[in-house]
Amino acid sequence: MSNWSDWFQEALRQRFYQLELASEQQASCSFEDKNLFTQVEQFKINQTENIQQLLSEWEEAISYQLSQDKQSIYMEGVKDGIRLILPVMQSTVTS
Repeated sequence: MSNWSDWFQEALRQRFYQLELASEQQASCSFEDKNLFTQVEQFKINQTENIQQLLSEWEEAISYQLSQDKQSIYMEGVKDGIRLILPVMQSTVTS
């Protein structure tokens, strides 16, 4: 990375810093998520079989949507990486 310009290295540092902050914030929500999951499970136990089935279907739909969201976020990260690396690689090839 020593061949890369200072502004580019700083831009990368800032991007990784932003990602680290987002990751820490997401981890702090983990406890709240577990607590909510426990509450939902307790609620489901106290319901009729039909309601339990509806809640299970709802959970599957939410899970599917979350996986779609995560896939979209992943792909945006891949695109970010390509946008960062491609100009550097092209400038190296032409030099």
